[in-house]
Amino acid sequence: MNIFEYFNTAILSCIIIILISIDYMRKYSTDNFQRKLLLAVLVSVFVAALFDYLGLTLERSSSYLFSIRRMSENSAMETNTKLRIIWSVYLLARNCCFYYGAVFIEYFAHGNVAKSRVSFIVTTVFLTLFATSLIPNFTQGYYFSVTRDNIYVPGSLYMIQILISYLPIILILINVTIAPKQIKRTQIFLTIFFVIISAIGAAIDIVFRVTNILWPCITTALLYVYFFIIRTDAKIDSLTGIGNRNNFYEYINHLSKQSEKKEYKFIKIDLEYLEKINDSFGYMEGDNALRDTSTIIKSCIRHTDFAVRYGGDEFIIITTADNDSQRIMDRIMDYIDTQNKKQTRPYMLSINYSYDVFTTNSSYSIQDFLSHLDGKIQKNKAK
Repeated sequence: MNIFEYFNTAILSCIIIILISIDYMRKYSTDNFQRKLLLAVLVSVFVAALFDYLGLTLERSSSYLFSIRRMSENSAMETNTKLRIIWSVYLLARNCCFYYGAVFIEYFAHGNVAKSRVSFIVTTVFLTLFATSLIPNFTQGYYFSVTRDNIYVPGSLYMIQILISYLPIILILINVTIAPKQIKRTQIFLTIFFVIISAIGAAIDIVFRVTNILWPCITTALLYVYFFIIRTDAKIDSLTGIGNRNNFYEYINHLSKQSEKKEYKFIKIDLEYLEKINDSFGYMEGDNALRDTSTIIKSCIRHTDFAVRYGGDEFIIITTADNDSQRIMDRIMDYIDTQNKKQTRPYMLSINYSYDVFTTNSSYSIQDFLSHLDGKIQKNKAK
């Protein structure tokens, strides 16, 4: 393989990873756990691709000098040691890339911070043990060894090392398979895309033992993930963490394209006295009131339900026709009563709400329907 061809794949992949990382670190709206996971993957890919290139370059150059007898014995031994270190770092970074990638996909798909934190800790412990196993490999060479003329040679446990490296690809597929009801369609597509692209690079690495295709594949997968995150963040209300008005209209546009009539239940919630809270306790407490309300709403709806901050002090929940709207609101009111009794804030949360059934593919426009819900709220206030 031409070393300049490898420069185009490995080093340019590193440049793309750097650009993604710089831009991603400036995105303050992304949650911190997601940020740490993706940055761990990006750093791992960067280190692995870079050391892969460094190792291959040093191996080729030293082998050439050794073949024409222009390298002394001491220089050859020094280069041999450097290559063992470089390939060891490469193997560890490659494993970090796939294992932290699996944890990231798990968190992205399920959104369960507690579960993903456990996975992250277990993964870190495993990678630490793998790093420890690389130390005796210097003399035993069970993963790999470097010959006297500085050529990389797979060891007796090469296939086990390969299995360890690419096992996360299988784990991601299993994770998606056993919990299909918890994962949205777009997240399934992203996960499958990530696995397929990564698997292509891994297969080429295993069959042909060349990694010049692996890093462009991984970089492509990460670039797609990053674009998906940017697109998702554009639809998230940065204050409350739930969908924003753009997300709402995108969802409504999706409903309007349905050819058959289908019923959905809409719940409109108004947070009362927000202006009074802002005037009496400051805008930070007003923001806390909005955050608390959105947190309560998220805890009282199903994963498949849709919730947005429509604007100001207004929230909208959309659920299927078989779901009981009043039961949802009873849970929300119970949560609000519990929080008010704890007196964690210098004010009491209070909401007003209305709900009704919206039928798709009908003459009733969404704006007229929302006005209808507003009217019901005003009647409730007048009682």
